[in-house]
This record gives sequence, structure tokens and C-alpha cells, in this order.
Amino acid sequence: MALAQGKFQVFEPQSWGGLTTKNHLSSIYRTSPQKASNIVTRLLSNSYGGNLESLLGKFPVKYFDNDDEFTWDLIGSSERNFPLLEARTTGGVVVTAGTNNVGAAGEKFELVFAEKAFFDVNVIVGEKNEVYPMRVIEDPVEEGTNYVYLVELMGGILDGMPGSELVGGKRFSKEFSPVEDTLSMKGGDITFSSPIALRNEFSSIRMQHKAPGNMKDRRMAMPFATIDPNDPKQNKVLLHNTWMQHTEWKFEYEFQQEKNKLLMFATTNRDVNGDYGNIGKSGHVIKMGSGIREQMEVSNTLYYNVFSLKLLTNMLGELSEGKLSMDERHFVLRTGERGAIQFHEAVTKDGSGWIATAQAMGFDNTNTNSISKVASPLHANAYSAGFQFVEYQAPNKVKISLEVDSFYDDRVRNKVLHPNGGVAESYRYDILDIGTIDGEANIQKAMVRGQEDIRGWEAGLRNPFTAAPSTELMANAVDGSVYHRACFGLGAIVRDPSRTASLIPGILQS
Repeated sequence: MALAQGKFQVFEPQSWGGLTTKNHLSSIYRTSPQKASNIVTRLLSNSYGGNLESLLGKFPVKYFDNDDEFTWDLIGSSERNFPLLEARTTGGVVVTAGTNNVGAAGEKFELVFAEKAFFDVNVIVGEKNEVYPMRVIEDPVEEGTNYVYLVELMGGILDGMPGSELVGGKRFSKEFSPVEDTLSMKGGDITFSSPIALRNEFSSIRMQHKAPGNMKDRRMAMPFATIDPNDPKQNKVLLHNTWMQHTEWKFEYEFQQEKNKLLMFATTNRDVNGDYGNIGKSGHVIKMGSGIREQMEVSNTLYYNVFSLKLLTNMLGELSEGKLSMDERHFVLRTGERGAIQFHEAVTKDGSGWIATAQAMGFDNTNTNSISKVASPLHANAYSAGFQFVEYQAPNKVKISLEVDSFYDDRVRNKVLHPNGGVAESYRYDILDIGTIDGEANIQKAMVRGQEDIRGWEAGLRNPFTAAPSTELMANAVDGSVYHRACFGLGAIVRDPSRTASLIPGILQS
């Protein structure tokens, strides 16, 4: 975003990339009048990098010994629904929605499933559980890759059942295994769930920068001021008096930014056939793994046009009902500043009714400090009023807290604008982690041991990147050096995407 030129602006800010010579410094940092401060204010600076870095710093690192593709297993629950492929009456006639009286008067019929999900003597039910229970007569028969079950209706359902309850796609589950109480011969068996193998691969990134030998100790007319990336509050300012100080800081900052963005936002370049379409300068393929976002969005992703607490609580109910105990239902939503305002407005709108009810019933609200006395030359009795909801307690002990991250508001990376103002990404809500799996964090950074941080110099006649007065060993005769940084094993693991969730503005739907 450019600033409007005004009478207080001495010169326009300029940008450039690549090789920097002393001519750049004399041209850009010209002689100027005496200044009130020697700190160059970083126009429109933000804490995007530090914020994203601190976010990813919360995730532990999983180290691997080499850069091969890495996999992990996710074991699903065997207690689940199995979709019906088709049902058949006597003679192999396929049941349709218009078929009536299936299984009437004890007539047996067949159910076809893609998996071996049930066994002889099991009672199974479709979508109307107690209305039409079905008893499996014998173990299934294989038919190609499918399994055919012979069943009968359980109980005195003499009129049979409608075919509309037996069409393809209807879901079935096991109830129990009833047997006779005299000389019973067989019981139902148990079912297992095979693990789902998930995979990802490492990405490799590399940066370099060349500087002339005569830039060493080159002082600037006025120093660069940068935010100390190691300061958690992002308040500490670092002054760089020489050009190489600033160059090295900027190099490290941008390299860390590239690693952070790769971990969060990378999308795999591997196609369905397992091939890579991108070839690097060496003639070998470029491999790009999936970042955290791409792995998250395969599950629990909801696009919305109108935000409401009902929409949010319904989504969180799907994540918690029958899965999380009542004391584990605290969800932290990461969002932008616009998302925080939108959340506040939704709570205010939804809560207006019970706030009025509470006041009518005589509840004391005077200790909320929403109105407080302030000093002002405008009036002897000046007051400040205002509040913001940052937390909401939904039914069934679902608790929702907000955490604002400025990378959602970054206007450089996030270019799609929202009709209500700001960037559309600022209205996105992410739940990055719901619990742990077998004691390990659900989201982890993956790195190849010893390859995550490689650095070195391609030294010429003079090396401005070092404190040494001269270079004894030279890689070339150029009066300058090239600084190299690389990471040849960087990736992310989202062990169970179903433990994450995203609520995304519809304008961002592709």
C-alpha cells in the first residue's frame, strides 16, 4: 500500500533486489538536513514473520535420518457405518426405491457391501434402527471385490420393509449377536479396522546473495531499524549501522520467512500418477510436499457466506459430539482482526436477548467495567465506554476462544479483498490442533537431521560477510563473495486431519 506524497516526505521509498553496490547507497541514502531522529521508521511494518514463526514454534520437530518420503498410520474406528451397494430379492432382482414388502413373511434377501463388515448371527440395522432390524443368516460370500450377505428381518415384521430403505448408499451398522439359549452353536465375530497410511515428503529450499568486497564495513548515512525477531513482544528495535549488518539480518529474516511459508502453505507438485512436473536447473525433479494448510483442508473444511454463532457451534458440535469428553471441548480459533470483530458482532447479536433478560431479572452487571471514568479537557465528567467479546460458551460445554494472528491480515500475501473490508483471509477461522494422538502432537514439523540449516560462503578476493581482513582460500578471483543458505529436508505432519478444522469465507472457494 503506497503512502500519499505529502509536504513532510523528503523522498520516495525505493525497492531493489540482487547485487547492491556503493552507488546504490549514495543514490538512495543521499545527504540530508539534520534529522530529529536517526531511526528510519519502517513504513507499514507488521509482525507477520515473527507471528508465523512463533506459531510454528509451538509444534515439536520430528527428525528423520534421510530425505525419503515419510509415512504414518492412522487407525480409524471399527465402529462405523458401512454404505450398502445394493439389495436383491429372491432370484437376484435388484431392489429399487419403488419395491415393496421386501422380506415379507420371513422371505430372505441379499445385501451387498464393499467390505467384510458383518458376520453370521449378527443383527444389523440401516437408518431406521429399531423399525427394521435384519439378522445375518450366514457368513458373507465373495463376489468379485464385494461381499454378499443373506439376511432376514428380525422379529414379527410380517409385511416386510420398503425398498427405499435398501437402496445404494444407505448406511448400516452392527447391533448385537443374538443366539438361542439351548445348545447354541455359534456366535458373532469381531471386526478390525486397518490403518490408513498417510504420506508426505520433504521440500528443499535455497537462497543466495552476492556482495562486493568493498561493501565490508560500509557505513550508511542513516542506520536501518528493524524489529528484533527474538523479542516475543516485538517491541525491541535493532539498529544496523553498516550495510552488511543489514544485509545479513535481511537475508536471515527472508530465509526464515520462506521456511515458515513452506511449512504452512506449500502445495504438493506430485500428480495422481506419482510424477513431478517441475524440473530444476540441474535437470532433476523438484519435489514439493504438502504444508499444514493443504493437509488440514481434506477434512472439516466449511465455506460460509454469512457468519453466525449457530454456524460455528454446529461445526464444533460435529467435532466434539461422541468424540470429546465434556472437559475437553475448549476450541481456540485462530483468525485475523476482521474475524475477531465479526465474532464480537455475532456474540453481541446472539446475546442481546439474554442480556436484556438478565437485566430484567435483576442480575448485577455493574462490575463489568464497560463504562469507566477518564480524564478529558472536554468535560469534567468524561467517561469511556466499550467492550469486546473474545470468548463464547456454547451449549454442551463447548468453549470458544479467539486468538488473533496478524499473518491472516497480511496484505502482501493475501490479495483477495472482502466486501466488508480488509482481506478475505482475515475472516478465516482455523483450529489447528484438537488434542494429541498416542502422546504425540497432532501437528509436527518434520526435518532431516543435520540438513535443516546449511550455510556457507563462496569466497572471492574479499569476503564482506566475515570479520577476517582477507580471504586465504578463494573459490574464485572475483572481488566479492556469495552467501548461501539451504534446507534440504523440511516438511510438516498433520497426523489426523479430522482433529483440525477450518471455517473459510466463501469468496476464497476455488
